[in-house]
Amino acid sequence: MRFPFRSIASARIGLISLAVAALGACSTNGGTDAIATSVSQPANAASSQPDFRPSSYCPPIQIRAGTEEMITYERGHENDPSYARQLASIKNTARECGVSGGALTMKVGVRGRVVAGPKGGAGSTTLPIRVAVAKQTGGKGPLYSNLFKVPVTLTAPDFSTAYERVFDVSVNIGPNDRDLIIYVGFDEGKK
Repeated sequence: MRFPFRSIASARIGLISLAVAALGACSTNGGTDAIATSVSQPANAASSQPDFRPSSYCPPIQIRAGTEEMITYERGHENDPSYARQLASIKNTARECGVSGGALTMKVGVRGRVVAGPKGGAGSTTLPIRVAVAKQTGGKGPLYSNLFKVPVTLTAPDFSTAYERVFDVSVNIGPNDRDLIIYVGFDEGKK
């Protein structure tokens, strides 16, 4: 039995459309509203046909314990709540992963809020947010670590603002690297 060329082409277009729609639905929830979405990438850069298979691996994301909030005090009054200028917090995280060559490429998102304290008011500040990728077991330090500076501005009348940022992260991985974790949090450095 012979099929006309147009029928085969229509069938291929229909299958590709179904595959793209299925990829759009690939997501899982975990952690603190963390969203993992698999992003397809070409399997072979020399190939003219993209590989529509989803990435099979996206590390979990976690706000590092003790770094989910940051309080800024008036100088000389550290740790005195009545002299707090601002309180910043990280409330939600998200990540999206893809594979390009031997690299795991990720978009790591954070969302939070900054509010003025008793000694705060209108003005600008910069939030130091660190993103790190490490092995969950057997690692000897992070595979990736970068400190991002996120500017925010507080204005009247409520002297608070929400913020959200997405950071691009890339880590070289081997075929058996499936025990990674992404950490995010405030990093004020040494005080």
